Amino acid sequence: SEGPVRLASTHEIITHTLLQTVKAFRSAYPNTRVQIRSGNRREVLQRVEEGVVDIGIVPGPEDSAGFDFQGLFPYERVLLTPSGHPLLQAPVESLEQIAKWPLILMGQHSSTRMLLEGEFRRRGLSFDVVVELDNMDMIKRYVALGLGISVGPSLVIEPQDDKELGIVSLATILPVEQAGIITLRGKTIPSPTQNFISVMKHVHTSTRFRA
Repeated sequence: SEGPVRLASTHEIITHTLLQTVKAFRSAYPNTRVQIRSGNRREVLQRVEEGVVDIGIVPGPEDSAGFDFQGLFPYERVLLTPSGHPLLQAPVESLEQIAKWPLILMGQHSSTRMLLEGEFRRRGLSFDVVVELDNMDMIKRYVALGLGISVGPSLVIEPQDDKELGIVSLATILPVEQAGIITLRGKTIPSPTQNFISVMKHVHTSTRFRA
């Protein structure tokens, strides 16, 4: 066998986006091994920096001079509420409307959590995180139960989710970033990993994602 392709990514990208790339790569390169590590954005960057993995796939570009970033697909946030929630009765036009409600969010170092809390603080808004989980699929379940509302990436939305959840785009309230590939500047990327990157780019240019 060849490889391995060593990569790290965030939980929601591994669960909802990376699967299609891995499937296409395994079909094209059946003898190349793939090693995948999951973590929050900070952990992914750390693994790239330390050489534990060759590439990271993360939401949002990295400003650090030590990394190169190649954008792949848009990373839009959505509001998740229980069905019939009052926030669904009128347009959601501000973070003030969201901050009033109990929040169910990913861990403190997840990209969406950091973005949302930063925007809350910038506006001087108080907020209450009642449940903190490391898995957006589990967060969707607790939102459906009525424990609170959430903000997460649109790529986690499945067709059946609108049966139990209210889903509202926040593209006019929160920045729509690019998710993409992080590599260590100046590092030579092994050929199997270069092949993986090529497959990933092809998958994301030939498929429309809700992202």
